Amino acid sequence: MSTLNISLSESTDAGGQKEVTLGLVGHLDNSTVASLQMQLSTALSAKPSHVIFDLANLRYVTSSGIRLFFASAKQQQRHGGRLSFVNLQPQIQEVFDIMGKLPEMRVFKSQAELDAYRLLGEDDGAPFSFNNDAELDVYLRARQSSHSSTSPRETNQ
Repeated sequence: MSTLNISLSESTDAGGQKEVTLGLVGHLDNSTVASLQMQLSTALSAKPSHVIFDLANLRYVTSSGIRLFFASAKQQQRHGGRLSFVNLQPQIQEVFDIMGKLPEMRVFKSQAELDAYRLLGEDDGAPFSFNNDAELDVYLRARQSSHSSTSPRETNQ
């Protein structure tokens, strides 16, 4: 029998908005998806601004788990929230790659990448994922350049 351990933590982002992070450990399959769905339903009912799935220790995911991710993204989208994934292991990344770019979800290689992205401020809200570090670096440089050119500059007097 498969097992799935779920850690749930809540925090407040820099803008005072509620964030929920779910760390998944084990296998997300037909026998474990109901336990995640119960915890996720409670978390999503509070309408957090951002839900982050940390998949560093997720070893296996089936189509039932992917369906739950899609449903969660749709629910977040309905109230203007976001959903992101961090720390995908190669076998989980492969499932996401097979599914194609997930239009409602943001995929980051690590929590550090997500943090770097968020430091640059809000974007247009368009979903995305990065295939490799080079794609992320190009995107972050462009965002940083755009952010720097629109931000008021400090002057020394």
